Amino acid sequence: MDKAFGWIGEIFQTLLRLLPWLVIVPATHEGVAFVHGHRIKRWKPGLHWYWPVATTYRTMMTVRQTQKIQSKVVMTKDNKTVIVGAMVTYYVDDIVAALAHIADLASDVIERAQGAILTEVTRHTMEEIQTDRANFNLKLNDVVGKALNGYGVQVIQIQLTEFAPTRALTLNGQAAIGTYTMWTGF
Repeated sequence: MDKAFGWIGEIFQTLLRLLPWLVIVPATHEGVAFVHGHRIKRWKPGLHWYWPVATTYRTMMTVRQTQKIQSKVVMTKDNKTVIVGAMVTYYVDDIVAALAHIADLASDVIERAQGAILTEVTRHTMEEIQTDRANFNLKLNDVVGKALNGYGVQVIQIQLTEFAPTRALTLNGQAAIGTYTMWTGF
């Protein structure tokens, strides 16, 4: 019986798509509407009408956000192996760039920030980083801010959460795939 009258529900849903809908964008968010699939319209916090038949939309939190940068093993300028982890705090200042030009902002922030941080660590000796950690964090702010330019975010602060000497031992694993296994933290 459900299948016999299922077409009535489909017709009703199609008719609802022809009517305008109201979307509430909270004060902590902004959004973009894709009108006819190609025209981008910015939505600030508030009430917005849209026609589901011709428009899709996405919203995103624009307030302060934090991303943990996964720890990696890297070599400093004085050839010492260290493990480096960090925390990036940022806010979204350009919602169009963040939503319409980037598929996954959070993972892009992590990827770009991690690359900039690891590159900056390789340019300094371990002693330089350890003796003036606050100044090094400020340097990281500049470097990561430049790396994220055009991504619609402003970096508030970068902090190293992990920075310690380590030894990396690489074993040639002769498994079925023939990959390498890296052990760290000794």
